[in-house]
Amino acid sequence: MRKREILTFILMLLALSSSAQVVLDRQVIGSSGGSFSLNGGLLLEQTIGESVISTIGNNDFTLTQGFHQPLTEGLLSFDVVTSASSCPTSSDGSAFISNLTGCVPPYEIVWSNGVIEVDSLDRLLPGFYSVTVFSSFCQETVEFEIVPGPATNCALRIFNAFTPDGDGKSDTWTIENITLDEFRQNKVEIFNRWGQQVYSARNYNNEDVVWNGESESGQELLSGTYFYVLETGGITYKGYIELIR
Repeated sequence: MRKREILTFILMLLALSSSAQVVLDRQVIGSSGGSFSLNGGLLLEQTIGESVISTIGNNDFTLTQGFHQPLTEGLLSFDVVTSASSCPTSSDGSAFISNLTGCVPPYEIVWSNGVIEVDSLDRLLPGFYSVTVFSSFCQETVEFEIVPGPATNCALRIFNAFTPDGDGKSDTWTIENITLDEFRQNKVEIFNRWGQQVYSARNYNNEDVVWNGESESGQELLSGTYFYVLETGGITYKGYIELIR
C-alpha cells in the first residue's frame, strides 16, 4: 500500500510538470550573473535579467523565479561646500563634500588635484576644481570654484605706534597680514633716530617673532620715534614707529 501511494504521487508530479508553468513575483536576487546546480538535476542560470530553472529530460518546465540587476539605491548625489580664500593670492581656501547619498557604498573620492580618499581639502588657491565620487555601479562629478577674497584683505597694514607697558593692549609692534603666504618670508630692521640698529628679525610673525620695545640685548628702549625697514615679496617698506611708555 505504501509503495502504491508513492508511485501515485510521482505520477501526479510528472503530469503537472508536462504542462504547467509557475511564475513568481520578481525580486532582485543579486547584481551579477552565474549558475549553480540544484538537487534532482535542476540547473539554475543567473544572468542580468530573468533567472530560469530547467530540467534535463522529457518533461521540461520553466520557473520564472527572479532577476539580477545592478543594485543601486537611487542616483549618486552630493554637494561641495567651499570657503573663499582670504585674498587673490592666498592658498587658504577650502572645500568639503556634504550630503553624499545614493548607489551602493563604499565610495571612492578623487579630487582634480590628485588627492584621493578624503572628503575635504584645504590650502586651496583661488580657481576651479572638481571632485568625482565612485561607487560600484555609478559615479558623479561636481565642479566648484574657490572664490578669491578682495585684494585689500592681502595688503600689509603696518602700525606706527605701540605701548609696551604690560597692560596686555598694544604691547608689541604689529604688522597686519605679515603671516600671509606672500609675506611670510620677511626681514625686519628697527633703527633709532641716530641710525643705530636696535632690533632685527627674519620671518616676523607678530607672535614669537615680534618686537616688544626692547633692544636685541633685552634692554627696554626709551619712548620716542624709531624707524623700520621691512623687506618682503621683493618690496622694501620704510616708515616710522612711535614707542610710547
